Amino acid sequence: MDNDNLEELKRAAPASAQDKIRLFLDFAPDQAVREVPDPYFGGPGGFDDVLDLVEEAAAGLMQYINQELSG
Repeated sequence: MDNDNLEELKRAAPASAQDKIRLFLDFAPDQAVREVPDPYFGGPGGFDDVLDLVEEAAAGLMQYINQELSG
């Protein structure tokens, strides 16, 4: 969900999979942030803010998967 996770996954993945690895929020292109923040440091609304990001990215990911399966 953040660049550290992304780089670790890329190090572990075979070369043929490199272009498939993305940040989760790449599926929420309307968001200004690219990494999912740690909700513990987001103040009183931190968990609600992160939940909103995750829900939007999950919807975008589902749309992407549906397009890939139908295309």
